[in-house]
Amino acid sequence: MDEGNDRYRGVENLRTLIFMNADDMKVRGVGEFDRVDITSHARDGSTRTLRGYTALPYDIPPGSAAGYMPEMNVLCAIGDYSTQSDQPIMKNVKVTVERSDRNGSA
Repeated sequence: MDEGNDRYRGVENLRTLIFMNADDMKVRGVGEFDRVDITSHARDGSTRTLRGYTALPYDIPPGSAAGYMPEMNVLCAIGDYSTQSDQPIMKNVKVTVERSDRNGSA
């Protein structure tokens, strides 16, 4: 099995991507396969950004997004953890997504 393929979601040879609701993409002026910058916003006010990721529409609730780990680990702040389990909050990271100036060839 090729590690870069996701048969469940129909993605091949691409892990630096973000799955987004199609309406959310339209609101942001983002088209399928456009490059985007993803910025996380930690509880302590710090931000972290991934640049030039590929946007793909996916059947996901409005206001939500998804991507692959470990590629998106950098978005998780060390200080953002569950007070119940003392584990990093990786499934509830607040992000903003904007068109990247890296559109075109990667």
